[in-house]
Amino acid sequence: TTERTNLASWILDDDCRLVALLGMGGMGKTALAVKLSEEIQPEFDYFIWRSLREAPPVEKILMDVLKFVSDQQETELADTLGESVTHLIHYLQESRCLLVLDNAESILQGGTQAGQYREGYEGYGTLIQRVGESRHQSCLLLTSREKPKELVRLAGPHHPVRALRLQGLKSNVGQAFLAKEGLEDSDDQWKQIFDYYSGNPLALKIA
Repeated sequence: TTERTNLASWILDDDCRLVALLGMGGMGKTALAVKLSEEIQPEFDYFIWRSLREAPPVEKILMDVLKFVSDQQETELADTLGESVTHLIHYLQESRCLLVLDNAESILQGGTQAGQYREGYEGYGTLIQRVGESRHQSCLLLTSREKPKELVRLAGPHHPVRALRLQGLKSNVGQAFLAKEGLEDSDDQWKQIFDYYSGNPLALKIA
């Protein structure tokens, strides 16, 4: 609830144009993004959710979004990626759009190359950078296990680009969570399990 309130305030009150929701797998990034979107969607003219789990080319995402926000007027991409992103920025300026790109880690290399894009997916960096730098009245919300490299330079507590890293459940919430899963609150067993999995909700549920 606290995280959802903060994110809603960033987007609606502070007019953030790019927000990244970060955290390890199982922390609830997608679930939080869904709840947040349901709450703030009425404030936008357009709402678009796309999953990057299967690593679609950036051109496909751009075409899908452009068709939607142009009411099917845009049916072909421009000659260059940069021009296509410029067209998108135009629509983000004309209308208030909420665009969610879920599972952005699928287009990143990971490992020692954290924050770098997989070969052939560098165009997402152009999209993210342009959306974060350009003036418009819309918001791009990313969920990812890793922080795309553009956010390192663009994000800040008083900037229109921000990032929130989800932490594990707090101890008292974790105890209630485990109790619902049928684990007796005897000795310190619940605390041992909770600490072992760093409060990760999915890991705790599986365990």
